[in-house]
Amino acid sequence: MSIVGLALKLSYLMSRYRLGLLPLSYLPAVLALASALAARAGLLEVGHALLAVALCVILTSILFLARRQGYIVFCQREEEATPEFTPLVPDEKVLLRATGHFEVSGMRRYFVEVIAAFSTLETREHVVMGWIPPSRFLLLASWPKAEVGMWYIFFKPEAIEEIAVGEVRFGLRARPAIRISYRAKRGQETLYLSFDDALQRQRVLEDLRRDAPTWRSPRPGSRG
Repeated sequence: MSIVGLALKLSYLMSRYRLGLLPLSYLPAVLALASALAARAGLLEVGHALLAVALCVILTSILFLARRQGYIVFCQREEEATPEFTPLVPDEKVLLRATGHFEVSGMRRYFVEVIAAFSTLETREHVVMGWIPPSRFLLLASWPKAEVGMWYIFFKPEAIEEIAVGEVRFGLRARPAIRISYRAKRGQETLYLSFDDALQRQRVLEDLRRDAPTWRSPRPGSRG
């Protein structure tokens, strides 16, 4: 069980889901202000108001730190030995979860551990196709409708600068993962792909390595 992973996931969900036009991550600030006003109006004891404000400050700090971390922790690990596997063929899709900057129709969003599929085209260009379904959180908050649908990340083998093998922590359970650093029009990007098992990770890893430039693997134990 990963308490840090759970805190990161809850922070991410609060940043994405909206109550009206307001992200849930704004609620601690709203509650702190409401507590202060209630205490001033005599509707809430000062001690209780101070406690509420202190808790809201702590929660806001957690949300801020989670955002700076990108809502995810990557821990590099030694590459595991895996049984023989069938290499990917062009256009074959591998279901996984992905974290990174996705784009569609001129929009750009940072999504964490979204349902996705990895594929390599006939041209050897890699594509990650993310799916954002309509959903609700705590029955009241909803995901922005403008973001519902398919989102994409494209990158070419020659753009890859570094590949690391490890696991990601987002939620209670760590998942086998790959971290990919690559060059894009906006500068360097980092993409995380996480898998249900190490075998699927190895299939994607070998496909990425097939014609990527020579890259330097960071030392195991590094985080990102």
